[in-house]
Amino acid sequence: MFKRNKKDNKGFTLVELVIVIAILAILVGLLAPQYTKYVEKSRKAADASNMDEMVKVVKVLAADPASELPAAVYTIQISNAASDTATTVTSDTADTDQKGKTAIETALTESIPNWKSTNTKSQKWNDGAAAPIRAEITVNEDGGTSVKYGVGTEIKENNPFANYMKTGTDGIKQ
Repeated sequence: MFKRNKKDNKGFTLVELVIVIAILAILVGLLAPQYTKYVEKSRKAADASNMDEMVKVVKVLAADPASELPAAVYTIQISNAASDTATTVTSDTADTDQKGKTAIETALTESIPNWKSTNTKSQKWNDGAAAPIRAEITVNEDGGTSVKYGVGTEIKENNPFANYMKTGTDGIKQ
């Protein structure tokens, strides 16, 4: 009888290979949108965490009686990655020496050494456009503080970043 060698029966056929590639392409097509949503959520969480840490430094400084932080409205702005500007602290006071602003910058540098190079990670805070995020911290005479959050150059009620800081979601469908 004629015996056939099984040497030529090893490996995949071209049809099997095409089927496997098609299945992988379908899986990637189904999972890619979910992956991008999770990446964007982590970027927003990183932005919120960075801002929260900076605001906490100012709150601790304001509550410390030894710091003598002047009562004023201080603004921390984290620039977007697309801009060339650094993260900044500004004050609404007309102090010539800017004692409060300098004290905050020193405290931020001690707590968060690279705070000036912090940029926003998410590009979706301003309806899909890159924009800086900001916190406006009002320091009272007694050391009490209140915080408002905003996107861009102004603090508006009901903006995506403020909603995110309050609820953990910005209310925007992704």
